[in-house]
Amino acid sequence: MIFSYKAVIFDCDGVIVDTETISNEIFTSMLHQLGLDIDEQTLLEKFTGFTNEETLKNAEHLLGKPLPENFDAEYRQRFHAIIHEHLEPINGVRELLHKITAPIAMATNARRTEMDMKLEKIGLSDKFATRFCVEDVENGKPEPDIYLKAAKALKVDPQDCLVIEDSIAGIRAGCAAGMRVLAYSDAFDKALQTTAGATACFKSMQELEGLLGL
Repeated sequence: MIFSYKAVIFDCDGVIVDTETISNEIFTSMLHQLGLDIDEQTLLEKFTGFTNEETLKNAEHLLGKPLPENFDAEYRQRFHAIIHEHLEPINGVRELLHKITAPIAMATNARRTEMDMKLEKIGLSDKFATRFCVEDVENGKPEPDIYLKAAKALKVDPQDCLVIEDSIAGIRAGCAAGMRVLAYSDAFDKALQTTAGATACFKSMQELEGLLGL
């Protein structure tokens, strides 16, 4: 099936850059040290793709007590140390972006410094001249604010935008914005993505090219 669209809006982590595996490994390891073990489904449904604030709240709720004061700072230090050395784009992303002729944007729950650093590191800053982070909206994903803001910036009606996502929070945000969501399911449970509202799922950027008619 080929989808019609006038613009494509991409998430960042797990869609453009391969960071979610790194992030999840660090996060679950740190929680394990505090006595909390999280299964994969809980990780995907409650943590992956959510705002930093929401993620920490969910962790404290499951842990039953506040996280250590330095938890977030330590997590970010470990995360940044790894991605500065090993950050790579998702396989096939460069080729995909080169073929898309419609307007594109980025909409991510990451902070601006992290978003800009990642794009600079993989050499795709120019491709995403239009980009928004969690600091640009009142409510992060799963609320639709950031996707609506991106559509407005591209001057395209939400119903004419395709969202490329992977996380449950991101899929819900795209759907709430009135957009169709195509979900990258390489590291995600396809059934969870479909339940969250994804119109279609794909396992590779080459498969996504087919869905976009490229």
